[in-house]
Amino acid sequence: MTMSAELWILAATAVLAVVAISAAVIAVSAARRLAVPAKTGSPVPPGPQSHELVVVEQTTPNPSAALVPRVVQGRVIVPPTEQQVVAAAMGRSGVRLSILAHGVAHALREESRDRISAMMRREYRRRRRERLQAGRRAIRGAQPTSPSDQWLGS
Repeated sequence: MTMSAELWILAATAVLAVVAISAAVIAVSAARRLAVPAKTGSPVPPGPQSHELVVVEQTTPNPSAALVPRVVQGRVIVPPTEQQVVAAAMGRSGVRLSILAHGVAHALREESRDRISAMMRREYRRRRRERLQAGRRAIRGAQPTSPSDQWLGS
């Protein structure tokens, strides 16, 4: 029994939904672990562990000068590069979950489903056409082409 293209799409959508739900469950459990503070009894002492926001006024309009390390109030301020900012943002599970949810929502929209099913239909037809052409070539290669080949038995 062969499955139709609609059943394959339905099965792929179901698998995608299961993956999305499991990713959401993992992200929520990780977020809950991070949100619940450890019950150690001793508060975190202020010091090098605490993060303070230091506002630096930029006096030069040159954008390349913005990435130069500076000393402000006795502290060295090194602005992050663009890659560091992207890596920090993408390292957050909420951002990754949001991107995944957006992708799943986009894939499940009606126009996306129609486009995906049309692409799958074209690919199926292309492969079928290739199989048929290969079969015809094999038959032509096996059949004798001239009468002299027929009596030789090759």
